[in-house]
Amino acid sequence: MGAFGRRAPWPATEGSAPWQEAVPRSPQLPPKTWGSTLESTVLVGHRCLVRPRVDAMSNHVEVTMSLRSPSRGKLITLLLAAALTAALPAAAQQQRVLRLISDRTDQGTLRPILDAFEQASGAKVEGVFMDQGLVNRLESRPTEADVVITKDAELMEIAAERGLLARLESPRIKAAVPAQFVGTNDMFYVDAYRARVIFYSRERVKPSELSTYADLASPKWKGRICIRSGSHDYNLALFGQFIASYGEDEARRVIGGIAANLARKPQGNDREQARGIHEGKCDVALMNTYYHPLMQGNPAQKAWADSVGVFFPDQAGKGTFIMRSAVGVTKAKGNRDLALQLAEFMVSREAQELMVNRTRQYSVLPDVPVHPQMVSLGAEQGLTDGRFKMDFVPLAALAGKREVAIRLVDSVGFDSGF
Repeated sequence: MGAFGRRAPWPATEGSAPWQEAVPRSPQLPPKTWGSTLESTVLVGHRCLVRPRVDAMSNHVEVTMSLRSPSRGKLITLLLAAALTAALPAAAQQQRVLRLISDRTDQGTLRPILDAFEQASGAKVEGVFMDQGLVNRLESRPTEADVVITKDAELMEIAAERGLLARLESPRIKAAVPAQFVGTNDMFYVDAYRARVIFYSRERVKPSELSTYADLASPKWKGRICIRSGSHDYNLALFGQFIASYGEDEARRVIGGIAANLARKPQGNDREQARGIHEGKCDVALMNTYYHPLMQGNPAQKAWADSVGVFFPDQAGKGTFIMRSAVGVTKAKGNRDLALQLAEFMVSREAQELMVNRTRQYSVLPDVPVHPQMVSLGAEQGLTDGRFKMDFVPLAALAGKREVAIRLVDSVGFDSGF
């Protein structure tokens, strides 16, 4: 950009060769730009052409001098290369741009982390944020972005199966991230997670009445459940884990039973379900854990949060299902090194603490504590320190389950049968 608007002079110095001193220098020719490379030509004599080629990314200078022998008329080319990092002016450096694609449409979730990375790396991160269709976008434009960040690790499994991701060959990631949070063949990793749990009315429901996800299909909850669309990524991810853990037949029974017990047609986002409980339209809802503290911090929604409790299902059994966000690198080659730097930064302690503090999710790093607002969740059922038992469905086991979940949601008329 501005780096290419001017260039440093290349003056002849004392002790220069006679061919440099004999002929006055011609005016400097304007620089030419190809991608990240600056090439400028300086004519210092009719017998010598000096052509310095500057790589703005590495500050490496390659100088080619073409000399014509006065006696023989032969052209002799000398190639000199030197790493002149300290000698290059700042104007000769160009800021690199890393391209990101994500289905995290709330840019405030990622922006503080990206800002910290920009400050640390000197690069700029530009993003495309979309709510749905992430994998299809990657498939149609496989090199549009350098890095992919998704709220649902199952989408990363699908992208990896379709050959859209490059392997993460990083000792730092391998050392930092527990093995169960690393995707098949190191194609991606989970950077944070949250639980999809039961929110219930403190006024109308006792924690002792709640137990498992499957229990929500029982007749006692008829007309008492609120939920967002069964086709939303959050619910498809949950239902996919039902299928992997329970088997398809039992998953169909549970999904169909929940649909039969709805108090209203699926609608709104997760917070709207808490509002429904607060307003008496339903008694229980399936929601992500972090919405409770986030609503408490919103004056317009604090009453919704105060009126509901949070219950972690299946704590006496296999455990509660979690939703996993994930990070991967595409097959675009221009910024592969910088893409890997961002992937590594996302699991640094700095980035993980930012993620926990900003989103109230759980870190994949064992030594990063739960956010203070999350510590009390589940206390009514005896949980301490905000830690809960997980039904950890392996990432590889989720492959193909999304398509089955979509079919089951349609077959039971989840969104239209009310």
